[in-house]
Amino acid sequence: MTRGRHVLGLLVAAAACALPATASAATNQWLGLRVLNQIHQGGENETPSNTLFGYHDGLSKGGDMIELDVHASKDGQLVAIHDDTVDRTTNGKGRVAALTLAQLRRLDAAHNFVPGENAVPGRPASAYPYRGVRSGKKRPPAGFEADDFRIPTLGEVFAAFPDVPVNIEIKGKTQEEKFRVGDLLAAYLKRAGRSDVIVVSFDQAAVDRFHAAAPRFDVAPGVDGISGFLLGGTPAPAGTKALQIPITYAIGGAEFEIVTPERIEKAHGAGIAVHVWLDKSEENDAVYGRLLDLCVDGVMTAEPTRFEAFLEARRAPRAGGQGGSDGCRKPTAPPAGCRVRASKLVRGGGGGTLALRVQRHGDLRGACAAKVALTGMVIGNGPRPLAVRLGSGRVTIPAGRIAAIATVRLTKDGRAFARSVDGADVRATVTAGGRSDSRTLTLGGG
Repeated sequence: MTRGRHVLGLLVAAAACALPATASAATNQWLGLRVLNQIHQGGENETPSNTLFGYHDGLSKGGDMIELDVHASKDGQLVAIHDDTVDRTTNGKGRVAALTLAQLRRLDAAHNFVPGENAVPGRPASAYPYRGVRSGKKRPPAGFEADDFRIPTLGEVFAAFPDVPVNIEIKGKTQEEKFRVGDLLAAYLKRAGRSDVIVVSFDQAAVDRFHAAAPRFDVAPGVDGISGFLLGGTPAPAGTKALQIPITYAIGGAEFEIVTPERIEKAHGAGIAVHVWLDKSEENDAVYGRLLDLCVDGVMTAEPTRFEAFLEARRAPRAGGQGGSDGCRKPTAPPAGCRVRASKLVRGGGGGTLALRVQRHGDLRGACAAKVALTGMVIGNGPRPLAVRLGSGRVTIPAGRIAAIATVRLTKDGRAFARSVDGADVRATVTAGGRSDSRTLTLGGG
């Protein structure tokens, strides 16, 4: 959810309309996933907001779930960006809804990122460590490429992180824009074939419209839905599987407590998970501890490294099976063993290597050692493509981590393939714990 003190519709007044009841806890996947380290915009105080680089970085530091915002471009493409303009975070100007996807893709989404402060324009150039990576003026970090620093489409996020749950917030400057985004999102999710998503908006009408169009996808209510459920005595809106709320809300010089034991208990009693989003001032161990003591199911944090360190020190139970017990509801135990898959292939800096992003899912207990092998496909004289062994390597994903990067040293034929072939299919095979996963990735297809 958006940072800051947003109007929770008036959590100081009862909502008026009664809405259908929510499903039971037995059918709510989010009640079996805790404690989630939900990387807000990828962890926007640590990495550039809503970029593929930021998401991967947050997951590699212990994140369990991606939180992102979607707007629609002028030509109807869903893109991950928080603001309704590109001015604050990029080197461009203008409203997202007025720019085409091609125009948005050219922008540097890390242009104004300052570590520890999110996007802050007007600083000396030295304050921006990733400025220029998108344009090619600066080399990307190992295992990444220039395209990882642009504004991504929702499809690119899903393709890069096929096994990571995603929280999607419908955005737009006007309700009409939110309705358009929600309609596009409903159509896209129906095609995408994934169920590990939850959709939210501050605008309850936008949530209701989305749910009517795509009722099989989980939602979190907006301002009016939260108000009615917590104070108005009405059931949660149809499709509600989580409340996503701030700790407090300030109005008229007074501050009201939103996250209380009674409200957490009420949500859980109705079969609804509770996800809490934090302001920067709330990113500390005292706040984290209080939230875990209240048995919240997830925390949307801009500082996933700090929150992960707290979770590990406390040995909090986790969706990946690691951690201990805290007296709250136990998460659903994932199937035992290492499960990994390849998610993206990137050229190495020197030409003699390729970098393969490896994604782990399910059981995250213990380190997971994986072998990787790459095979290039070349069109020959026969009816079938020729297989070229490109190289192999190893990678270890630490306990509790989802993502890592494997460096693959290329064979002689592999180096020639990488130099001469762009946009070619590469078969990536990742083996861990006696299980192998193979999939076709594109070299240089960014």
